[in-house]
Amino acid sequence: MITIAENAQYSLKVDISKNRAFLKINGFWRNKEDIPGYLHDWDEAIHKLTKDFTLLTDATDMTIHPGDVRDVHSKAQEKIINAGVKKVAELHSKSVASMQLDGVSSESGMPKKNFNNKEEALKWLDA
Repeated sequence: MITIAENAQYSLKVDISKNRAFLKINGFWRNKEDIPGYLHDWDEAIHKLTKDFTLLTDATDMTIHPGDVRDVHSKAQEKIINAGVKKVAELHSKSVASMQLDGVSSESGMPKKNFNNKEEALKWLDA
């Protein structure tokens, strides 16, 4: 496992052998200035992966984000889709956060499914 970024707002890691990225979103991002390196970190992660990679997003600790942060999520999803993501599994515990991420994903066309259980999510990604 290679750590691309680990900070108070998120961690982004890649497992090259599984061709998978792991994103953990932490808490509330007040504005895009809270996450200045986020899109660059995604560029670095994508560079290490190949087409048809998978992504596990852990949003269990995420709190709803304001509009300018939502735009950053949207740009990140465009990068991920353009790089050839095959499947995205998202872990949720808060329904409001999942509704926000679902909205961004439906706009971008992200091939994603929501889960409440990490083992089930990983099993689905491996299938």
